[in-house]
Amino acid sequence: MSSVFVNPTCTPHPPPISSVFDCIHTALPLRFSLTFNTPPFTLYAFPYPTAFRSLEQYVENMGENQKQIYYIAGESIEAVQKSPFLERFKQKNLEVLFFVEPIDEYVVQNLAEFSGKRLQSITKDGLVLPAETDKEKRLEEAYKEKFKPLTTYLKKVFGDKVEKVTVSSRLNSVPCMLVTSQFGYSANMERILKSQAFADPSKASLMHARKILEINPRHPTVDELLKRLAADAEDSKEEVKSVAEVLFDVSLLTSGFSVEEPKAHSDRIFRLVNTGLLGSKSSLDLVPEMELPPEVAKEEDGEEEGATGGDEDL
Repeated sequence: MSSVFVNPTCTPHPPPISSVFDCIHTALPLRFSLTFNTPPFTLYAFPYPTAFRSLEQYVENMGENQKQIYYIAGESIEAVQKSPFLERFKQKNLEVLFFVEPIDEYVVQNLAEFSGKRLQSITKDGLVLPAETDKEKRLEEAYKEKFKPLTTYLKKVFGDKVEKVTVSSRLNSVPCMLVTSQFGYSANMERILKSQAFADPSKASLMHARKILEINPRHPTVDELLKRLAADAEDSKEEVKSVAEVLFDVSLLTSGFSVEEPKAHSDRIFRLVNTGLLGSKSSLDLVPEMELPPEVAKEEDGEEEGATGGDEDL
């Protein structure tokens, strides 16, 4: 099956919106089609950009073990197509809806089901993938137990920045990602709220999504962090903390959030680059100022003496 994205209009080429009523009419098909189980709107299908599918077709093509309608919301088709969240779904050949219009976020908050199937964001907690094999379930539990020291340590490092740290079953090529709580704002919704013209800065804290850090137990970086932590040396713990903070910042960006402290983020990146170039004893302190060649220094000293003598003559 293919990933698809929503076109919240009834036709491939919607007529121009000439009034407020036309605007409302354009938005309502998405809202009421989900409510009354009717298919007045269509979906583009990726990788078939000229093909259309209805939401009913999506449900009809769901596997027997698939209990949820999967979707991902983002700023654009290009952005969601490149999201690391999609990797596992591509691997399992599962269909995912692309919601790229701001109204889509408001709609799914109020319309949770279609044809008895719950809509589930693949960037949120509560994701249920089709039934796994006994081996996959045992592996998941084993990974959680193995990485428990790391998840516990990372929760202490990040504190209130995350609700919890857990081992992920949805990640593939990235070391970690940030998902949001089931009933909270998504990263895309947080972006929409912050960009509103009359957004109240004093209520910014209410717009923040509640984040959950998920780590990929098979990623070499995460595996190395666990080994360094197990070494129980002070230097090793500092390295784990430093790398974990960089990974958290990168996860903010790849998950659709913005970095709240750009200066601290850039300092961590520069320190990491320096470590790669100079080793563990690298520093962000400036190197000593260079000394001028002797001949240039003498010329400057002579100029200074001449200037001083001129001042005395005056």
